[in-house]
Amino acid sequence: MTNLVKKEPQEGGKHQLHNVRFYTIKPRGITSLAYSKQSKCLALSRETPIIELWNMEYTPYLDRTIHLSSDVAVEALAWAGNRLFSVNLSGQLIEWDLVNLKPRYEHSPTGNSLWCLDINAAETELAVGSEEGHINILSIENDELTYKSLFNKQKGRVICLKYDKSGKKMVTGTEGCVRIWNVLKGNILHTMTLSAKDVTVWSLLFLSDNTIVAGDSAGLVTVWNADNATQIHCSRVLDKNVCALAVNEKEDRLVCSGMQPPLIRIFSKTQIKREESTSERWVKFLQRDAHKHYVKSLVVINGRIVSGGQDGILTITSSERMQAHFSQHAPFLKGSVASVAVSEKLLLLRYPNSLHLWRLGSVVPTSKEKKKMHWKPPVGHTEDLLLENPPQKLLELNVKEKNFIQASAISPDAQLICYSTLKEVRLSRFTIDPLSVERVLDSFPAELKPASHIVFTKQEKLALLHPHNNHLSWFTVKEDSIIFQNSIDLSEHCKGVISHLVVSSQGDYLVAGTSDHIVAVWKLQGNQYKHLLNLPRHRAATTAVSMHEDHPQVVVAYANGRLVEYDLVKRSFTCETDEYLIPDTKHHCITGIILDPRNPNIFLVNTEENLYVLERNQQTEQEDYVVSNKTKKLAKDKRSSVSTSSKSLIVKMELPRQHLVHVSRLSSNELVNVSISTNNLLAPLPPPFQRKKFGAS
Repeated sequence: MTNLVKKEPQEGGKHQLHNVRFYTIKPRGITSLAYSKQSKCLALSRETPIIELWNMEYTPYLDRTIHLSSDVAVEALAWAGNRLFSVNLSGQLIEWDLVNLKPRYEHSPTGNSLWCLDINAAETELAVGSEEGHINILSIENDELTYKSLFNKQKGRVICLKYDKSGKKMVTGTEGCVRIWNVLKGNILHTMTLSAKDVTVWSLLFLSDNTIVAGDSAGLVTVWNADNATQIHCSRVLDKNVCALAVNEKEDRLVCSGMQPPLIRIFSKTQIKREESTSERWVKFLQRDAHKHYVKSLVVINGRIVSGGQDGILTITSSERMQAHFSQHAPFLKGSVASVAVSEKLLLLRYPNSLHLWRLGSVVPTSKEKKKMHWKPPVGHTEDLLLENPPQKLLELNVKEKNFIQASAISPDAQLICYSTLKEVRLSRFTIDPLSVERVLDSFPAELKPASHIVFTKQEKLALLHPHNNHLSWFTVKEDSIIFQNSIDLSEHCKGVISHLVVSSQGDYLVAGTSDHIVAVWKLQGNQYKHLLNLPRHRAATTAVSMHEDHPQVVVAYANGRLVEYDLVKRSFTCETDEYLIPDTKHHCITGIILDPRNPNIFLVNTEENLYVLERNQQTEQEDYVVSNKTKKLAKDKRSSVSTSSKSLIVKMELPRQHLVHVSRLSSNELVNVSISTNNLLAPLPPPFQRKKFGAS
């Protein structure tokens, strides 16, 4: 851990920044990707029992997560409009309720392991392939999931399958061959054998020109004519295992990747003229070196290649030659992974199955001679400081491997630690001298249920948000007991999943942001919170929410890079930027906002790759906007002064980081940021595949 001194703009003061780099999580490999064009949502499954839902309408943003009740991970995903389906190796076909984040329908078509599924173009049928060679067809019409037919049993497991565009044919891949089926009759039309019996087909595509593309374990990509089952073209793309294939919407770019080497290779459909005949062939076009470990799944979204595999990093790159930039999104846990006890400078880090408590390091006092600097440091100047006391790990709390910790927090006075798994809430009393942890066992109220958000306030209160009904319960903690005070029903104004919850420093305001772009505000009146207002709904997803410490103003960041500041008393915007004020927000959204209590004109925002210092531009020409109470939309008004120019905030400083997870304030001149280096993230994995980069094709 390194401390940096940062020159703060405008105020001219120095900040100490604790750069925490000892937070490391195990990589959770990506097994399947599926994109819904209708909802602009990317579903992602990992080797752990979880499904992640990424909002891809603007900058990619992890919107929601579904925790599976069983220990069996999802093997394949597919969308039918806004309906999401999954299969796993325990033989379950599940349709998911994306509002309540739980199964809607569960079906066991064969009782055997299910390896793959696909949905026809009309979105009326769903096909699944099993371990024993069965192919089941189920109807998904009328918003239901019902059995329809069963194909003749084939020899060997069905590893992959795809419908054609008409829905009348289907292609399946297994060990040693590719088969074309008649969907109506359930029988085999053609069988195409591969170069060797021990070669396995891992991935398939059925294109609109009636050609079939197959990727196999020998590293070959083979193109077949589906009408007469003849081979059109075959080329070696990788040394071994073409695990994933994808094609763009125009079907003129073919993307493939796999194990050895884990390159993303792009082919372009090109017309080849030979004498008087013309034919179309897939020709090598581009190559992306975006992964160090094998790639398991690919999808192409509006010219962007989204890939994932063993390293668990979601990578997005371009399929065009002139756009070589690629972004990487580490396998972070949803929600806050760090909590700070300001009084003792303690940092609580959340892992999937454990909590680690650290005491932050302290710097060597600066000598008086060094304080007398004869030069004025420029804005953004940083320097490393020597640590007098290094960071110290004080405590580690572990839970059973099956119990996932979805939220945790430490009280500001460092006396209480609270965490919630998917099944229960635990509260412990903590003392530093001597070091001890004791569970608060007595008088557990019935309202103490699993929570997605845990908040300790400065008023010594505990708030728990229950995700199943969006109720916020308030408690006070005595010596050996927890006393329930009251509960607030947030569901009336927050129908979707609440992803952001902020309580003001004085406890008089409560702000909640949901997955359906709602930002609602409640105000404390007496002993109860009453709904005050909803901010105007923005078309982009809400990615971060914060409040000023001494001013009733809420700051919100959106997935399109826009930042707004809203005055809760005047009910008007006091600051608003254009989209993508920060260029980096085109690739990584703003995930955190830290406000300066000494200077309300300073905004600290962070993405996964950078920490930025923004300053309000006081000289901006101002236009007047207020919010209509009836329409909840912006309307011009000369009586309200609101800056809507992109110059309302300007970037003063940029600090590069690597996979930045969390930023919070310790004091008025002290910050802490938690980041994960790529090397530490990939350290538990086997050594990456080594290949020649020079003199090799």
